Amino acid sequence: MFYNIHSHSCRQTDAFCIRNVHSNFDQEMDGQSVSLGLHPWYLNSTDFEQQFASLKKNASRPEVFAIGECGLDKITPTTWDLQLTAFQRQIILAEELSKPIIIHCVKAFNEVLSELKHVQIPVIFHGINNKLSIIQPVMDAGYYLSFGKSLLSSNASIQETFIKTPLSQVFLETDDLESDISEIYKLAAQIKNVSEKEIVLQLENNFSNVFNS
Repeated sequence: MFYNIHSHSCRQTDAFCIRNVHSNFDQEMDGQSVSLGLHPWYLNSTDFEQQFASLKKNASRPEVFAIGECGLDKITPTTWDLQLTAFQRQIILAEELSKPIIIHCVKAFNEVLSELKHVQIPVIFHGINNKLSIIQPVMDAGYYLSFGKSLLSSNASIQETFIKTPLSQVFLETDDLESDISEIYKLAAQIKNVSEKEIVLQLENNFSNVFNS
């Protein structure tokens, strides 16, 4: 089984895919597995309370596997105070529901790690595309790292980050790519210089550990 931990389309039929939803939380899930979260890009102070109330109302639905993506982003125009409030409240919600949390983090790793310091739920940082020195504290904290389109890059520092990340902390994703997750698995195996079967088996185990399946 291929696991696609974070996608916006979930087109591939022979994979388990978690579709990310950042608005309209009341929508029909049609049997899909989803993550629900208030993304820092789309926060608005005028309707934040309404947005959060809708998230909280729907987050306990059985189709909802995780809270997120949520987090902190230093290059979005959303005010820092609003980002921080939204992130803190979603951490609390995830802990109340005992559901994993999927993190969006841009140039704010120290701040995100500080907010996560005492959480007891599994944490997945998605869309990793950073050099090892930035990611090492995330790795050391025992959190999971999800890689996707960055593996398509020939950037040596990003590939080094993936090589140095223990497979026991790895997930793979397509995010907004049109590619099938199986292609990401194949590329991951090549970069790690291991068999694709080893990647498949370890990520199955990771998924089971995080989602208690």
